[in-house]
Amino acid sequence: MGTSRLSRRLFLVTPLLLLALLLMVGGARQVCFDLAYTRVDTELSFWGRKNYTPTENTIAHTGVTLAWLLHHRPEHPDFLARRAYFFSWQGFFTAEPSARLELNQQAVDAQHLALRGRPAYRQGWIKMIEYASRTTGGAAMLAQAQSRLNALQPPTL
Repeated sequence: MGTSRLSRRLFLVTPLLLLALLLMVGGARQVCFDLAYTRVDTELSFWGRKNYTPTENTIAHTGVTLAWLLHHRPEHPDFLARRAYFFSWQGFFTAEPSARLELNQQAVDAQHLALRGRPAYRQGWIKMIEYASRTTGGAAMLAQAQSRLNALQPPTL
């Protein structure tokens, strides 16, 4: 009789233990994403400030981390917006004009994907205006961004 009661309890507790394990794994995974994103966001926030210029290794590591984040969450608006910012800075650091234009276009493309996830995000449209103004074929996107930004302005009283 004791064995039967024990097996019944084990039968009832096992799904709860598995659920707890799955929640712990999901939580640990989210912590990893948050730490990686915070590291990238902090690094990018220093680019262009005062005398700070990232090393080639730092630029490469930031790009790899962004690629890892986007591999796991390809449509995450924050990850895409940071990717656009990363491309924009890469264009700034690049001396070759054709490479700069290509990186600026990649910034526009990444920002456009980010804005698909947050179409009413004013700051995102402000960034899009900045990025689109640096491309040769960005007139249509620049006009769209300015139009969206104007539509998102708070009403005047």
